[in-house]
Amino acid sequence: MVKVKHRVVIEAPASTANLGPGFDIFGLAFSSPQDRITITVEPRPTIRIHVSGAYAKGIPDSPKGNSAGLAAQSMIKELGLNSGLTMKIEKGVPVAMGLGSSGASAAAAAIGINFLFDLSLSQNELIRFAAMGERASAGFEHADNVSASILGGFVIIRSYKPIDVTSLEAPLNMAICVASPAIRTAARKTGVARSVLPKKISLKNMIANVGNASTIVAGFAAKNVDLIGKAMQDAVVEPARAQLIPGYSKVREKALKFGASGVAISGAGPSIIALVDENKADPFTVAEAMREGFDWVGVRSSSFVTKAGRGARVIEAE
Repeated sequence: MVKVKHRVVIEAPASTANLGPGFDIFGLAFSSPQDRITITVEPRPTIRIHVSGAYAKGIPDSPKGNSAGLAAQSMIKELGLNSGLTMKIEKGVPVAMGLGSSGASAAAAAIGINFLFDLSLSQNELIRFAAMGERASAGFEHADNVSASILGGFVIIRSYKPIDVTSLEAPLNMAICVASPAIRTAARKTGVARSVLPKKISLKNMIANVGNASTIVAGFAAKNVDLIGKAMQDAVVEPARAQLIPGYSKVREKALKFGASGVAISGAGPSIIALVDENKADPFTVAEAMREGFDWVGVRSSSFVTKAGRGARVIEAE
C-alpha cells in the first residue's frame, strides 16, 4: 500500500433522506451547503480533530464521537494504515436538522483517506466505511445520507449487507426547497425520531409505500419532477414523525398551494423539503410559503433553495 499524498481537502454536500416512502433507502444530494475537511497525515498513530465553521458548536472533537473521526478510525483499523491523521472540519451543513450533516463529514473523511493512501476502494466500500461513522451521531450505521454525499444525485440502497447502492441523476429542472424550524425538541434527535415509528405495518400501507417508492425511482429515471413529487407520500414513517414537527401540515399545504410537486420530511426532521419543477413554479416563492407555514403556528424558521448536487470531491491535495 503506497501513500501518495500528505494533505488533502475535500468538500461533501448536505443531503436529504427518505423522500417520503423510501425510509433508509433513498437519498438525494444537495449542491449546497457543504462541509469541508482538511486531512493531514501525521507520523503518530492518533487522530486529532479540530472543528470550526458556522455549525461547529456542539460537534465532538473526539474520534469516537465525531462521524468523520469514527469513519477514519474504522478505515485505519480495518485496512491496517500505520499513520495518524489531523482532521480540520469546517461545518457548513446545519446540525441536527435532517440535512445529513454527520453524513457529509463522514463521506468527506472516507473520500479523503481513500485518496491520501491510494486505496482504490469501490464506491460501495467507501459508503460502508462512511456509514460506520454515522454511529457517532445516530447510534447505528445508516447509509442513505452518506451514499448521497459520496455519489451525488439520487441514490437507492438495494442492500445493507452487503452494501449495494445505485445512483441516478436528478432532473435539471428540479429545485429543492428546504424549510428548517427553530425548535429544540425531540424532533432534532434521530434516535427519538425513530422511537416513534410503528413496530408493525399493515399490508395496505406496505403496498402503498412500495408503489410510491417505485414511482419515485421511475420519476428520476424519466427526469419527471411531477411524477417524483406525486409519489412523495409515506403511509408508515411520516405520519408518526409529523407529530414531532409543529406546523408540518401547514407547511405542506402552503408548499403544494404555491406549486411544489411534492413535499416530505427531510430525513429524521425537523426540516421539510419540497421539490419544484422550475418550468412550472418559482422555487423561491415556494420556500417563502413554507417559512410562512411555520410562522402561521408561531414557529420561527429559515428557508433556502438549492439543487441536486454532485458527490464529495477532492478540491486540493499536496
